[in-house]
Amino acid sequence: MKNQLYILFFALCFAGCKKDTVTRHDTSGPKLVFVKAKTNGGDIVQNENIYNESGNIKTRISYKDYGAGLVSAKTGYQYQDGRLVQKDDQMDVSSSSFASQYVNSRSVFEYSGNRIIQSNHYLKINDDYELRSFTVFSYDAAGRPVKQTRYSADGALFGYTTYTYEGSNIILSEEYNQRQFDPEPVLTLKCSYQHDNKKNPYRNVYHSIENIPFSVNGNNITATTTVNYNSYPPSTSGLSITSNTTYVYNNLGYPELMNENGNEFVLEYK
Repeated sequence: MKNQLYILFFALCFAGCKKDTVTRHDTSGPKLVFVKAKTNGGDIVQNENIYNESGNIKTRISYKDYGAGLVSAKTGYQYQDGRLVQKDDQMDVSSSSFASQYVNSRSVFEYSGNRIIQSNHYLKINDDYELRSFTVFSYDAAGRPVKQTRYSADGALFGYTTYTYEGSNIILSEEYNQRQFDPEPVLTLKCSYQHDNKKNPYRNVYHSIENIPFSVNGNNITATTTVNYNSYPPSTSGLSITSNTTYVYNNLGYPELMNENGNEFVLEYK
């Protein structure tokens, strides 16, 4: 999984909507445990996923150095009656290869029925958690997230992201809209996706409100075309970049080898 996407969504946080009914997050199927980078010196663990007895993600870890036990990012999940109620994030902000300096944040989720309606994002300062932002989700009639709107702690609008779908669970595109010079958010980034017809293991690694589209798609993304509309320098407005990913699949239809722009990763399941 792309680290830049993880960092982006860590910074933005996640959340809510205004509907009542939605299917619980699907935890069936094989669970992705390790993602390992293939190198000349062997396979190096990049990510580890730990699940609870119900099959829900419990801890997600990204390693700076697996052998030395250095963690670059760690997320822990808390559930109540099968519903996600809290997510704690720890991220290394140091530039050192031998030590870590962590920033801790927390997301607390509000529900209407079985659907998350808001996520309140807190940053740990000394021993206290301070509210820094919150995000509200909107859904379509099928229960799919179609918009997330981001606010500062005092309610000022940061921006929003919208999603378009093909079929029941394939995201074709997402558009990031942010405030710049005008009071209303404007389009700054658009990502368009192509997919295979195999099974996506990241639906178990992330809760459905996290890291969209990877947490929502039923299939795997094979190409991402990103168009930058940001008017701030040094950005080049209109610049389009395409990233490609290929897979080798196991006999259950899940990826076991992934090549992302020339970088190879091994996916291991339990």
